[in-house]
Parts: sequence; structure tokens; C-alpha cells
Amino acid sequence: MKLSKKLALNFLHITLKNPHVSCSLDVPGPDWYSFNMNFFLPTCRIGGVPSHRFLMRASIAVIVCVSVVAASAAELILAENGQSAYNIVLADNASPSTKHGAKELQVFLLQITGATIPIISDTQPQGPHEIVLGDNLHLRKLGTSIDFASLGQEGYVIRVVGKSLVIAGGALRGNMYGVYGFLEDHLGCHWFAPGVSRIPKQAKLVIDLIDDRQVPVLEYREPYVADCLDGDWCARNRMNSSAGRLETKHGGKVTIWSIAHSWQHLMPVEKYFDAHPEYYSLVNGKRQKKYPQLCCTNPDVIRICSEELCKLIREQPNYTVYGVSQNDWNNHCECKNCQLLAEREGSQIAPGLQLVNRVAEAVEKEFPDKIVQTLAYSWSRKPPKYMRPNPNVVVMLCSIECCFSHPLNTCNSVMNQAFCKDLEGWSKVAPRLWIWDYTTDFAHFLMPFPNQRVLSPNMRFFVAHNVKGVFEQNNTDSLHGELASLGGYVMAKLLWNPNYDANLAMNEFLDAFYGKAATPIRAYIDLLHDHVERENIHVNIWATPDQSVSFWQEPAAWAAFYKTDDAIPDGSHLNDELLTQASQLWQQAEDLMTGQPQFLERVQVSRMSVDYAILERARLQARNKFPKNDVFVQLVTQRFDPFFKTFRSSSIAYLKERHAVDKEAYRQDVAKDLGLKLP
Repeated sequence: MKLSKKLALNFLHITLKNPHVSCSLDVPGPDWYSFNMNFFLPTCRIGGVPSHRFLMRASIAVIVCVSVVAASAAELILAENGQSAYNIVLADNASPSTKHGAKELQVFLLQITGATIPIISDTQPQGPHEIVLGDNLHLRKLGTSIDFASLGQEGYVIRVVGKSLVIAGGALRGNMYGVYGFLEDHLGCHWFAPGVSRIPKQAKLVIDLIDDRQVPVLEYREPYVADCLDGDWCARNRMNSSAGRLETKHGGKVTIWSIAHSWQHLMPVEKYFDAHPEYYSLVNGKRQKKYPQLCCTNPDVIRICSEELCKLIREQPNYTVYGVSQNDWNNHCECKNCQLLAEREGSQIAPGLQLVNRVAEAVEKEFPDKIVQTLAYSWSRKPPKYMRPNPNVVVMLCSIECCFSHPLNTCNSVMNQAFCKDLEGWSKVAPRLWIWDYTTDFAHFLMPFPNQRVLSPNMRFFVAHNVKGVFEQNNTDSLHGELASLGGYVMAKLLWNPNYDANLAMNEFLDAFYGKAATPIRAYIDLLHDHVERENIHVNIWATPDQSVSFWQEPAAWAAFYKTDDAIPDGSHLNDELLTQASQLWQQAEDLMTGQPQFLERVQVSRMSVDYAILERARLQARNKFPKNDVFVQLVTQRFDPFFKTFRSSSIAYLKERHAVDKEAYRQDVAKDLGLKLP
């Protein structure tokens, strides 16, 4: 409720009601207020109230009155009953994203209020009611101070100045992000998934005093999810995703040439090996032609990589970051020079980091604005003792081996503890540290993956350790992965603001995306997470639907890496009872969708995850991998047809990484294993 000046004065009169007190309110102009109070006080008591108590009461009343009246004056009525006195002002030479932000602000304010607010040039005379977007002539005339240098290219300030609203930040994306920040953080707009948003309606849109400054703590923010690559969705959620379909109008994005495993591209074995096998890794006394790494201490390798990358930058200059990183297999070089360096530094990354630093030096001489990126991955993950990455080098630390059902820094798995130690080490030596994180089951894209509760603590852990960029890898092979849109939205909230309430983000998404079905779906998510937390079950990114959750399909490796004791887990994050309960919750969700076909379709697509786990687990039971459960067998029969009906019409093209699925062939295989006759 808004308090008027009259109401404020009435409040003051009532609070200070006493014949010995005289109050006057002086309001000389719209931008400042002063109170002149004259107290005619008896020596001891005022109207039966001790004078010190009265003075306290009077002071409180004055403070409240000043606050109320000042807030009232600071209020901006942007629109009322479909009309607005405001203009959106920007410079004629504003950046493409600033111009796009102005159009977006106009569109969404129209949706909120029904009023069309004109967009005008800053060369027009300054008016009394303006939304000033970006650094322009009207902003300078307002006399408000904004430190643009401290905002960088993506930060912004939202500020009420007199009767004007200022949204100003970095020209590249900051002004546009300020528009979305104003719409989301101050007006309640949300963009949950492409085509799913919530834009509130306000017949009278009143803006209170705002002074909001935001600069993203992460310079690179990538929710790498097929369902979340739409350019408008990325921009509206303030993501600069390298894979997002972000255009010039969005201010572009962080562009990366070969984010991973680029040695094979810079020095292809087909081109060099036959004449120069010494360029490639020595393993067990033999230079490797199949699955090689580079011999990183070889001077010719350093020279060729430097020349090739500089040539590539000349030919493809539009990237922000250029990758120089190990290939996606083992076989690091065991030659004398490489191993002397590795032993001195206590890590196999040392030869590779020396190579990267030398390449980065060559790049910096010709392209001082470019960044060279490398991986700390698998055998190269441990930080070096003495060597330091160059200032223009990004080290991307990968969490691939970890458990993702518990927060990284509180989990008792050996691999999580080792990763945290490595992260702490890199945070002290890497001037620019990014994270490659993993957020799905890559062996089974549809498998229930209980990682929603770890997204927030993990993000805060990263940021607390000097991380400046995060790549959250999910399923980008096809749409409709396991709760993919939910994960993408929550990750986006945390990537922009690591302190965002992830529980709130989940609930607001579920409510908008699933409607009345939000409650049983939230109960399903809690069921999964409660189970792994209660039983302390570690879930990696290759988890299987049976009871022998594997690490690279090797139970012995799981025992060695994931358990504090030496026992292989006696139960996975999924079992017959849990999946039966999960299916019941999804059935409740479907039952709530009567007459709501759009919500029903989303529920059925999302339910495929549990149905897939049921069918795959039943296939293993049919192969006598573990005992059959008669109740579960009945559920399998019930869910076969509904699953494949939704599966056929879905956008799923892959069931696991890099393996396209033939939907009909898969249906026949499952039916055969389960002994079901197809029509």
C-alpha cells in the first residue's frame, strides 16, 4: 500500500498530538524535503509523558514521516490504465544490444501495463518523465554519477533519479542485461524455458526508489542444455553461452574455438606422424600413432602449435577464446624431458602447461585481446607446484570423476575430496580459472539424476575459490533430456547470482512449467534426493539402472574411488520400490492435467525419465542380472505402451552421449528382452 503525503502528515499529527508541540512541514520542491519542528517543552513533563520519552516518540514519528514522504516522492508511475507519460531514451549510436534492450523493455512493459512507451533519441529535448537507457546525453544532464569502468561490459546500474528511471551499464551487454534485471528483479518477470514465461499484469505500475548495481561474478556462464540454447532465453536470463543461439542484437556471446581436445586439430597425426613420430607421446617406450598426446617439451611441437594457432586466429578472428588442450584419452608423454618437468611440478599437467604458456606468449604478441584456454582434466587435473599459467591463459578444471548426488565439498567420496583439493590448489595459482561441470547421466540421458540439490552449494564453492567461468554440461545431443529445462533454469539463476535461492528457483519453475502438477513432481524430486542423501549413495555421470552403479562400467573402480570402505555399493540410486513410488507420483501429476493439454504434454515428456528407468531395470532383471520383482513386472507391462507413445513423438534423438537412437529398433529390442508381443 502506498502512503500519500496527506496520510503521512495525519500520521505525524496523531503521533505527536499535544498542545505544547508545534510542527511544520516544508516541501520546497519535488526532489528534496525538510522538516522544521519547534518544540515548546515544559521542563519536566509534556501532557503527562516524560519529556525524554516524548522526544523519542517525536523523533521516530519524524523519521517515519520523512521516509514515507520521501518514498512517495521517489515513486514513479510508469503507466496507469494503459497510458504512460514516459519515453525510453537512448543514444543514436547505441550498441545493437542496447537498442534491442529498448525494444524488449517496450514490449514487456506493454504486456505488463497495456501502455506503449515510445523509444526516442537523446537528441530530443529532455522531458520530465524518462527511462534513460545507457550512457547518453540525457543521462549526463541528470547529474547522477555512474562508474562505467567498474561495471565492465556486462554490469549495470538501475537507479531512480528524480522522476527518471536510469538503466545504464556496459555497452556490449550491460544495458540489455539491466533491462532484463529490471523486468525480473523489480517487476517479477521470469523466462523459464523457451515459450514458457510469466509476465505479471499491472494496471498501475508504480516504481519505488531503486539503486541496484549488479556485476556478474562469473565472466563466462554456460548452461549447456539443448532445451536452453534459444538466443532470447539466454539473453533474458543473462547467459553469455558459447553454444547459445545469441546474435549481434543480443550483444553476441563468449565464443570459443575448440573448447576441448584441440591438440589433434592443431597437429593432426595424419599430417606429421610418419615423418616426425617424435612429435607425439612416448608410452611404454613407443611413440603413439593411435590415440596420441603431444610431446609437449619438443621445441618443434611448441613452434608448430604456436604458428598454427596464430594462423587460425588470423583466419577466424571472431572467437573470444581459443582452446589448446589435451586429447580425450590417456597416453601422456613419458619421454625424459616431459617426465622431468612433471616430476618437478608434481603433476602431469606441467609439460602441457609449459606448451600452453609458450603458445599464449606468441598469441599475446599479435593478438593481445585473445584468450588461450586449456584443460585440467583427468590425468592433468592436479595443479603444478611452481609453474603458473600466463595471464592470458584460462585453466578449465574438470569435475568428471566426481559424485554429483552430494555437494562436492561435503561429500565423503574419495574422488570429491581429491577434486576439492585440486580446486583449492588451482585457485591459488591460476589467474583465470573456469570449471567444466557435469549435470546429467551421459550413459543414460533419460535416467533420473538426483543432482538438483547440489547445484547451489557447488556453484558457491566454485565462486569462493576464485572461479570466473562455469560450463555446466548437460545433454545437448537432443531435446527432452531428464528434467533438462528445470536444470537449465536453475543453473542460469545460479550462474548469474550464485546466492540465488535454488529451492525458490525450482518451485517457481515447476509452478509455471507444470501448473497444478507441480506438487507431485516436486514430491518426486524430493523422493530421489532424500534417498541418496539418507543412504549416502554416490552417483556419477555413468550411473546405470541396476544395483551395481559403475564407474566407467567397472565396479572395482567404483569401490576404489567412491567408497571410503572397500565395498561395492549394495544398492543404486534407483530400486524397484523407489521407482514404483515415483511412477505413482507421476500418475498423480497426469491425473491433475484434465483439460490442460499443454501441461499434460510436458508432464508426459518428463515422465519418460522414470518410465525409461523402469524398462531398463526390467531388462536387466529379465537377463537375470538380479532377482525379479512380481509387483515391478506388472508396472513394467503397464508403462511400456505409454512410454513408447511419448517417446516416438518426442524430440529425443540420443539415449546416451554420441549414440543416436533408432526409436523403433529400440522399442523392438526392449519388447524382446521383456518377452512382450508387439502388435
